[in-house]
Amino acid sequence: MEETFFANVRETGQTVIIDMSGDLSKSAHEPLLGLFNWETKKEDTCCIILNFSQVNYINSLGIALLIRLTRKTERAGYQTFAYGISPHYHKLFLMVGLAEHMMIYPDEYSIMQRIETLNSL
Repeated sequence: MEETFFANVRETGQTVIIDMSGDLSKSAHEPLLGLFNWETKKEDTCCIILNFSQVNYINSLGIALLIRLTRKTERAGYQTFAYGISPHYHKLFLMVGLAEHMMIYPDEYSIMQRIETLNSL
């Protein structure tokens, strides 16, 4: 049985963090795409972090949704990061090219350190 998808937004400094839980599938389309204006960059925001640590399952429609979302963020000028991805899905993201559109890190702290470094350049 499919686990209901939920997503919440947290903002910290110049970063928007999307905490996701449940199954990333067709049912995640509206909750995820409707959560944030992905196509227009907010002036004070540089980065989007996708937190997958509570996502248990991602099917092909979920992958397609992520590809669509990361392309939107890229066009808007955001840098997109992700963490909490299982080794299986990490490999899948590499195979389908998602890793070309988002940088994958082991945890939120590592991403925040990277963003701090990028902003100081």
